[in-house]
Amino acid sequence: MRLGVMSAVLGSIMLASMLAGCGNSSSSQTAATNSHTISPVLNVGNFAAYLPHKILHQFENKYHVHINYSTYPSNAELLAKIEAGQQFDVAVASDYMVQTMVKLHLLDRLNFSDIQNFKNIAPPFRNLPFDPHSVYSVPYLWGTVPIAVNKHKVHVPVTGYKSLLNPVFKNNLVVVDSPRTLVGIALMMNGHSLNDTQNSALNRAAVTLNKFRPQVKVFNSNDPHVDLLNGEATAGIVWSGEGALAYSQDPWIVPVFPKSGVNRWFDNFIIPSSSKAKYTAELFINFLLSPKISAELENAEEYSDPNTAANPYIHKSLLKNPWLNPPKWVITQGEVMKAIPAAGNERFNTIWEKFKQS
Repeated sequence: MRLGVMSAVLGSIMLASMLAGCGNSSSSQTAATNSHTISPVLNVGNFAAYLPHKILHQFENKYHVHINYSTYPSNAELLAKIEAGQQFDVAVASDYMVQTMVKLHLLDRLNFSDIQNFKNIAPPFRNLPFDPHSVYSVPYLWGTVPIAVNKHKVHVPVTGYKSLLNPVFKNNLVVVDSPRTLVGIALMMNGHSLNDTQNSALNRAAVTLNKFRPQVKVFNSNDPHVDLLNGEATAGIVWSGEGALAYSQDPWIVPVFPKSGVNRWFDNFIIPSSSKAKYTAELFINFLLSPKISAELENAEEYSDPNTAANPYIHKSLLKNPWLNPPKWVITQGEVMKAIPAAGNERFNTIWEKFKQS
């Protein structure tokens, strides 16, 4: 997840079922034939710089398909584009946005007979809270948001978020610019879910969060690894992929996973209900889940891969990187963001803006 300010939009829950004709009419036979026809063009949407073009070209060459590849900076922008009618045959959305789009009836159910490489996804990464039956999404990459500590420069113990209130960290932290993430961490520190929208819980979270303001020097969601490497910050709260980049250049920069709670996030393949090339989109997802292609993606992006069949082909340095391979308890107990009501999301944003401006 390489996003800045996150937002969640809830709509009314709608359930739709697609009924296929059972007769022997020529129209039914034509529909069945077309359903497995490879489209000459595939419209792919993703977060910026999140899928190597080399991999896209491999799919194009294998299936003789031209890919129109477009990017968006956030989940909110993806939702806005789809609601405005922009054509995506397959796209990538984060955990809570999958849930939001399902509730808005914007996603199609996946046909897993066309995505047989889904078997490569390890059990802990299936049936996730935002898609409890793995019906609408396939995990693409995943990660966490732990504490980053430069042990070469920090000589006090850091075991959890409260450790960052130590005076040695005054004006010394880099944190991601994300209200859902940081307000969520404050909620977890107080024993609440990071998805809690009760006023009492959010009021306490605001008080907890404000204690950290003197410590924060940099808000950076795009490349916080730079601040850790150049000494601008000696610690922080960053995306695991950014920490992995820092660690690969300076192994003194290590993660700490607080027992009070860790945000575990997922970016996922989805097929919008407006897709005009669903079968080709499913072939694309299946292609990216093949072990060698999935490993090529992991080696390029340096985020955690839910595809365990790719492990033999992933660089050994990545398999040993502590940022990308957290303790098992993080995988089983780390909390995942869910869609929250618009009013709750507004409260998160308000708390965050006041925090930044204080």
